[in-house]
Amino acid sequence: MAPAIPLTIALPAAAASLAYLNARTSFTSDVKGIYNLISMQRRVQAALDADRGNAFYVLEQQAQSAYLANHPYLAIPPPIPQYSYRQVYDQVLKYAAWLKNEHGVKKDDIVAMDIQNCVEYVFVWFALWSLGARPAFINTGLRNEALLHCIRISAANLLVVGDTLVDALSDDVTAALNKDAAKPIRAVVLDNDVKSRIAGMQPHRACDDCRKITDPNNMALLIYTSGTTGLPKAAVISWRRFYSTSTVFGQVLLDKPDFRYFTALPLYHSSAAMLGVGMCLQSGTTIIIAEHFSARTFFPSIIATRANSAQYIGEMCRYLLSTPVTPFDKAHDLRFVFGNGIRPDVWPKFKQRFAIPEICEFYGATESPAGSLIRASNSFGEGAIGRFGALSRLLRRKTFVIVRHDVDTGEPARDPNTGFCIRADTNEPGEMMAWLDPALVKDTYAGYWGNDKATTSKIARNVLAKDDMYFRTGDLIRTDHEGRNYFVDRIGDTFRWKGENVSTGEVEKMVGGHSSIEEVNVYGVQLPGHDGRAGCAAVMFRTEPDQAALVSLTEHVRKTLPKYAAPLFLRTVQAMDTTGTSKYQKQGLRNQGVDPSKCGQDRLFWLNPKAGSYTPFSEKEWQSIVGGQTKL
Repeated sequence: MAPAIPLTIALPAAAASLAYLNARTSFTSDVKGIYNLISMQRRVQAALDADRGNAFYVLEQQAQSAYLANHPYLAIPPPIPQYSYRQVYDQVLKYAAWLKNEHGVKKDDIVAMDIQNCVEYVFVWFALWSLGARPAFINTGLRNEALLHCIRISAANLLVVGDTLVDALSDDVTAALNKDAAKPIRAVVLDNDVKSRIAGMQPHRACDDCRKITDPNNMALLIYTSGTTGLPKAAVISWRRFYSTSTVFGQVLLDKPDFRYFTALPLYHSSAAMLGVGMCLQSGTTIIIAEHFSARTFFPSIIATRANSAQYIGEMCRYLLSTPVTPFDKAHDLRFVFGNGIRPDVWPKFKQRFAIPEICEFYGATESPAGSLIRASNSFGEGAIGRFGALSRLLRRKTFVIVRHDVDTGEPARDPNTGFCIRADTNEPGEMMAWLDPALVKDTYAGYWGNDKATTSKIARNVLAKDDMYFRTGDLIRTDHEGRNYFVDRIGDTFRWKGENVSTGEVEKMVGGHSSIEEVNVYGVQLPGHDGRAGCAAVMFRTEPDQAALVSLTEHVRKTLPKYAAPLFLRTVQAMDTTGTSKYQKQGLRNQGVDPSKCGQDRLFWLNPKAGSYTPFSEKEWQSIVGGQTKL
């Protein structure tokens, strides 16, 4: 009989084997994830059963808690003081008095908010919820027709504008808001006089009946997304969705009361709203809100506010890396950063230069029920957007699937014999889809406000079985042998630039409205060293463009489009390639990009950052981008 292995050797060996097995299968992480999901579901259901599904009650509970009442909730980089939970609650009730008494806001009203990041944003938001009204978060970069469109589709009868965005209320916009005699939309500017008046008001707490939720899947707020085509659409965030998302991420990330979470993302985005303000509220921690992102002041602000966690999008990381090295780079106390969209090549550079202990990258979209998360403190998770361990993959085999994509049709590839979609192989890019219970669709997907066509367009049927339903993310994802998910590309006519979704249809409409343009076809192109895709417009000019025409076109796109949506490149073409159904071909143009050597005889122009208008774009300018001398 073989001699027994001494315990001093056997126990460490067994522990090492279990640790290795756990690392390969992610078993512990899976169990924690499942526990957090179950805990979240119980917490949400308990709130709904008690008629406390409106998150105003969470603020009220924290403000009346002996433990949290004086704990800081909102902070702004100095010299603005921070606000405790009790102070925020008191301000919310004063803003509720203003909204009710001066503007007649009541239960079920919708109020559009066009306000830059500030504490008043949160005061107005929760004041509306306290009255049983709902906010519509307007993108602060919108102007003119796009702004009017977002206000109108929300069905709001009041628009609250921040004092830094008064220019959005042009004479044309104001006239258009009042044009509809049946339902004119009033606009009020939240200026210093109004703020002073609110400060002197008596707080107003509306009765509980005003906040009674008849259906947790009803709209709690609207967040706009450009979707795949056309003008922005209003994604419905239900009471259930807001409560559950903010709760589960709070449990996972902010599990200690001393967390101070810094965000420089706009509050009209779901990331800063639900995964910032909401997440900190549910976890009883502190949210620090910068007015806007600045690469120069990002880390100094984190240090000044004593933040120990921060939010990002991929574009921010690249901007930060492009700044000169300073003593602030590693003088922070960050425990982790949390966000999405960081590129695989940027990930290790960002982590090393700024001494980030852990990067928490998530995948998701405002209206999407699909999501994933990976917490990476070493190189194992670099570039991934999430990971499902062996147990999670087994349990989620039906709920989250990646199916093969037909590039020619833009639709999921289907088995010719069964008609069902085909699961993508390991490391094969395919479209990520999320299962929807046909009997309870709105529990996980509330769709778009007042737009049934857009809502149903995101649903695929008969995917893996007859009559099943899945949400289409429109994203190509691949999964490796370790269960890590990687983002590959977006499907369709939307591309992402500067952290924003850009609709090619809307850009085509605006560019095509210029008198010099005969036809236009807009698409996104990849640039070396840049995140997302930069806008490029293939155009047919009515006549050969001179400098005056290019300057005029520049002024036109800047007036009619947000900065992030204005095409950075123009490509002149003699004719447009179209499909058999007369749709513009984009794939070939996308693949060629703006490398002059791949564009044949077509002339290229770019929105020259130095000249401030469209000027010729040649091999010299291309090489300055390739070499990193020019950043767009």
